[in-house]
Amino acid sequence: MKRRLAALGVTVASISALIGSAPTAGAAYGPCTESRKIQVGGQGSWVPTTAGGSVDCILRQGDPYPDAIGTLQTALRFCNGHNRLASDGQYGPLTASAVRITQEFSRIPVDGVYGPQTRKAMFWIANDAPYRTCVKF
Repeated sequence: MKRRLAALGVTVASISALIGSAPTAGAAYGPCTESRKIQVGGQGSWVPTTAGGSVDCILRQGDPYPDAIGTLQTALRFCNGHNRLASDGQYGPLTASAVRITQEFSRIPVDGVYGPQTRKAMFWIANDAPYRTCVKF
């Protein structure tokens, strides 16, 4: 019995070590370093992108990418109900909180990190519309 428990303990420890070192879902995506105008809902909208133009990217608190962060903050403010959020280009506690609230409202995993799931859940400013309109991916 002791040998079985000891073997089980080794197995559990091995599995825990593997799980503990597994990368997070966001690790597969690069950082959003800039913004680009792309077609969203039939309208041209500015969204955070990687330097290569991919919209599948990550922004988190403390990131040093003011262009991408400002674009995110503007969309959070004008299209997602975070009226008091400044578009200052800094991903600080208020931006992380706005992202968490948006994630919670959208019923996606809540971590305060902007990524592909959050992008798809958000509304974005349709810059090509004659009036300010918000569209969704």
